[in-house]
Amino acid sequence: MVYRVNVNPDMIKWARKNAGFEFEDLPNYLNNAPLWENGDLRPTWSDLRNLAKKYKRPPVFYLRSELPKIDEIDIIEFRSDDKISDFSPDLNLEINKAKFRRTAYINIHEEMNIKIKDFSKNVITCEVNYNKNTVKNFAKAIRSLLRVSLEKQSEWIENDNGNKDYAHSKFLYEWKEVVSELGILIFETEDVLEDEMSGVSLYYDKYPIILLNGKNKPNRRIFTLIHELSHLMMVVSTICDVDMDNKKEFLCNQITSEVLIPLESLNNTKISKNKAVKDHEGEEWTSRQLGTLSHIYGVSKQTVIIQLYKLGKTSKTFKDDTINSLKEHNIILKDKEKERRKNSDGGGMAPVKKVKKYDGKPFSRFIVSAYENEIIGPTEFKRYLNLPIDSIDSLYDEIF
Repeated sequence: MVYRVNVNPDMIKWARKNAGFEFEDLPNYLNNAPLWENGDLRPTWSDLRNLAKKYKRPPVFYLRSELPKIDEIDIIEFRSDDKISDFSPDLNLEINKAKFRRTAYINIHEEMNIKIKDFSKNVITCEVNYNKNTVKNFAKAIRSLLRVSLEKQSEWIENDNGNKDYAHSKFLYEWKEVVSELGILIFETEDVLEDEMSGVSLYYDKYPIILLNGKNKPNRRIFTLIHELSHLMMVVSTICDVDMDNKKEFLCNQITSEVLIPLESLNNTKISKNKAVKDHEGEEWTSRQLGTLSHIYGVSKQTVIIQLYKLGKTSKTFKDDTINSLKEHNIILKDKEKERRKNSDGGGMAPVKKVKKYDGKPFSRFIVSAYENEIIGPTEFKRYLNLPIDSIDSLYDEIF
C-alpha cells in the first residue's frame, strides 16, 4: 500500500512559483505536480523529497497550513531589452537565499546584542540626469564614506603573499570588505548565467543586499559592486547588466568610473618613470600603457580608456575602437576558458573557498563568531554556510 501525505496544495504551488518554475519546466519525476497543486492527488514522501530537491524547500514545508510571509521588493529592470524576462530559477533561488541570510544575520545580531547598522543615513539625493558635477560630488561622497585613499587602493595589487595579482582578485575582496562596513550584505551568485545579470541591489534601511554574478571576472564584479552601491545610495532596488544606456544606469556607470579612477588623480598618475598622464601627447595609447594604469587602480582597461576620454586625452574614435577590441578579446578568452573547463578533470573549487567567494568573508566571519559564542549550533552553521562544522579550521585560514 502506498502511503500518501496530507499536504497543503497551496504550499506546493507557492514553492513552485517562488522558485520560478512553470509546469513545463519540471522534470518527469514531478509530472503529477498539477494534480498535487489542485488537490486531486496527494503526494508520497518520496514525491515530497523530489519536490524538496527541485524547489529547495524541505519535505515538511508542504505540510504547513499558512503560506510564508516574505518581503516583496519592487526591483527595477535595468537590463537590455533582449535580457528582460522572468527571473530564472537560479536567480530566484539566489535572491531568496540572500533574503534568508539577511534575516538570519539580523536575528543573530539581536541575540548577540550587537547594534544593527542603519544604512539609510548614507543615502544621497541627486538628480537622475547626467551632470559632471553630480557625478564628481556623488563619487567623492562614496569615496569619503568608504575611507579608501588612492595610496591604499594602489597597494591592493599585491596579494597576501606579496606577489602582484594582475587578475585584481585582491582589489575585489578589499572593495567588498570596505563596502560591507557600511552595513551592506554582499553575496555572489554561483549558477546564474552572465547573460542574465551582472548585479542585483535590494534596498533596505537596515542591511541592504548586493548580489554579484560570480561568473564575471574580478574587474567586472568590482565595477558592478560600486555600481550597485550607487543604486542603494539612491534608495533603488535593481537588476542590472551595467552596459545599459538608461539614464540612471548611465549615471551610475559614470559615478562608478569616477569612484574607481578619480579624474584629478588619473591626470597626475605616472605611466612611466618620468611621464604622467597629463604629459601624454596624441590620442593613441598602447596596451602596455593602459595595462599600467589598469593595475594601479585595479580596474579594466575599458574603464581606463573611458576615463582618459573624459580627460580629453584620447579621441572618441580611439576610445570606441579600443573598447570594441577589448570586448572581442574577452570573448576569445571566455571561449578558451570554456574549452579548458570542458577538457579538465574536474574537481572544482574547494568548499571553504566557495564560501569565501559566494558568501563573502564578512558574512562568513560573523557566522563563525556566532558559533563560537554559542548563539548558533552546528546545524545552523551548516545551514548558513553549507559547510560541516569540522571545516571551521580550514575556513578560518580563508576568511581571517
